[in-house]
Amino acid sequence: MKKAFPTLFTYVLLTITALAPFEAWAQYRSAIDVQEWPAGKIVLTSGDTIYGAITFHRTEEIVNVQSKDGLLRTYSPVNVQYFIAQEQPSGRPYTFKSLDWDLGRDYSKFKKPTFFEQLNQGPVTLIMREDYYQKKPANVPLANNQYYDSRYYAQNPEWLAQIDELYYLLLPNSEIVTLRNVRKDLHKLFGKKSKSVKKYVKEHHLNYEKPHHLVAIVNYFNSLVAETAVNAMQTEN
Repeated sequence: MKKAFPTLFTYVLLTITALAPFEAWAQYRSAIDVQEWPAGKIVLTSGDTIYGAITFHRTEEIVNVQSKDGLLRTYSPVNVQYFIAQEQPSGRPYTFKSLDWDLGRDYSKFKKPTFFEQLNQGPVTLIMREDYYQKKPANVPLANNQYYDSRYYAQNPEWLAQIDELYYLLLPNSEIVTLRNVRKDLHKLFGKKSKSVKKYVKEHHLNYEKPHHLVAIVNYFNSLVAETAVNAMQTEN
């Protein structure tokens, strides 16, 4: 069982290497906290836009862009408004914004520009960061006929580094709310519309632990907010 991890990881690396010359890979991790895309753009606080291959170092909070002329530039959140990385050849975008954040410290007035991945559009925006820890799983993924879970990154024969998605809500007033208990905290924020959202979740068999389901839940809440605003305007008229 101990030999299964390097075998699987070697297979993944070989697959990426084989695809890389054609730029057919979507995005991959060269390390547990480093993601790379073959195309994208960075919009700076100065207003300048730079295009090229994107490398995002999540832990270090820096993003690199390598333009076609080979020039490599490095930026921190303080220099960036947002950046968009794109899969190839699908063109699927991944959007990251630099937001002023209190680092999750309650009642702190200190805020620091920090990168968050934006998962949707709307009055209430679901945003995400990642955390990492070592785990020795009970069920080991096998290279021949079992499974591959993108939350795991093989580092040695016995341990895997696991990726934890940490979710937050960006409110219209730019406040960032930490979702420590995702389901409970979401419905607290949904207020009077919580009952309608719960009904929607049940009818569509949604799971609060799945990112694309969370996006659907927040988007539905946003649609209720928009509907309320429209009804209010019609009443006034």
